[in-house]
Amino acid sequence: MRYLISLFALIPSLALADTFPVETQVSEVTLYPQSAAVTRWAQFAVPAGDHRLVLLGIPASDSILETLDIQLEGAAQNALVVRTDNVPWYDYKRDEVRAAEDRITEIEHRIEAVEAEAARARLKAEAAAQTIAFLGKLGDNEGLAEAGSDGLRDIARMIGEEALSAGEAAQTAEIEAGEIELRLEALQEELQAAEADFRAIALEDESRLFAAVDISAAEAVQGSVSIDYLVIGGGEWAPVYEFDLKTGEAPEIAIARSAVLSQNTGENWEDVTLHLSTLQPTGENSASYLVPWRRMIFEPRARKLSTEGAVFSMAQPSAEADMVLEEAPRAVPVTSAVEGTGVTFTLPNPVSLASGAEFMEMRIDTLTQGAEVFALAVPLQDRTAFRTARFTNESGQTLLESSLSKWYVDGVFVAAGYAPMIRQGEEVEMGFGPLHGLAIKRDVLNRSSGDTGIITSSNQQVERVEILIENLTAQSWPLRLLDRVPYSEQDDLEIDWSASPRPNEENVDKQRGILAWEMELSPGQTETIRLDTTLGWPEGMELR
Repeated sequence: MRYLISLFALIPSLALADTFPVETQVSEVTLYPQSAAVTRWAQFAVPAGDHRLVLLGIPASDSILETLDIQLEGAAQNALVVRTDNVPWYDYKRDEVRAAEDRITEIEHRIEAVEAEAARARLKAEAAAQTIAFLGKLGDNEGLAEAGSDGLRDIARMIGEEALSAGEAAQTAEIEAGEIELRLEALQEELQAAEADFRAIALEDESRLFAAVDISAAEAVQGSVSIDYLVIGGGEWAPVYEFDLKTGEAPEIAIARSAVLSQNTGENWEDVTLHLSTLQPTGENSASYLVPWRRMIFEPRARKLSTEGAVFSMAQPSAEADMVLEEAPRAVPVTSAVEGTGVTFTLPNPVSLASGAEFMEMRIDTLTQGAEVFALAVPLQDRTAFRTARFTNESGQTLLESSLSKWYVDGVFVAAGYAPMIRQGEEVEMGFGPLHGLAIKRDVLNRSSGDTGIITSSNQQVERVEILIENLTAQSWPLRLLDRVPYSEQDDLEIDWSASPRPNEENVDKQRGILAWEMELSPGQTETIRLDTTLGWPEGMELR
């Protein structure tokens, strides 16, 4: 192998009998949201004694160097040797890349051969053209005047026959050259395809880390070496969900989970075992440090400083006040994380993924949850109700947030967008598109404000809202409608409200002033909600 010859020619200290090159390959990868933990593996065979294994194929990276961990089976590890500067060059290429390069070279040689063949055909045409030119000049020879008529006739016949033969040879040569050039066009297309194939696979970084491990073997042994390291920013994955609401007598939601992933580790992955983890190994590892918070009081002393006629007043600390300032609490980066130790998925089949060029979507599994289906309306914001499913995440796992989600109703695509995180055991309400047959209209019938009387010296605002709900569909719908009334935290701002019919729930989800009505709407049924609000506040104050 010529790359090994190059390596040891440049490292005299390693070109010894007890030095063994070991070509490692990526066998397993754990992909995190923003990094990749890579495991390389290789086998080796050494005799008894002390030896050095040169581990080939590890990409050069600062994060790899910092997290490099090597485990041996079959021999004892004595030392790890790593070079970051003056790394010896060695020709490290995968067989696939070498084969692509050889194919390009072979096509180029064929092109050169065809070009030479075409050139030879052109030479035949050029020789024939020169023959024709020579024969044409024979008629200008003065010696022909002394030839008799029979001689001139024979000469003319000879020139004609030779010129015809030369012309036919030139035409044949031109046709032959044209056919050869057609073959050349096909070869050029084949070369472009080969170069495109080469670019598609030759995506790996040429720079490699030099790493060697010194070992001891009590006897001749066949062992294995495992190299683990973390490539920060070397890969990422994000969850993809398809929520399919199955309607009917027993509604349920089928949640198809997938992952879209990419990698930029500097080398292609070929048939690796791939794990997807929700952990963040590059995030914070421990709780933040909290500094003491000392409070101080100051005696307000006015001191006037005059600067070009301007007067400033400053508060000075008391004589007993200590002017030592405590360190302000430091800003801590916020890192999103899943509770506990996170979740790791192992994909069932080996994965091949090119570095820096491909995105791949892999299906993980499908979860099924029972659901309650109803229509949800917010008349203040919307003019129609929305099909909504209420369910509890009983999968035993947290569903991470995803910006790559789709929603279906009985297999029909209805929406795409962002899905928030759903924790294990959390109850959620999830929309599945508008129900245009449930029309909602909200009108403010009356709004007035003004003095209520000179005696009370107060201001007042009165508002009446009417909400009209109409079921234009052919089926009954359980409807949950949300609206609001204002609330106050000031004694001087008095708020009274009334509703007909009364809401079924007040302060929904502990949000003050949010009201909820529950009703069942039959086909063609219309319902009306009236909401009256009165606000009163002292004269001279403004309402906001």
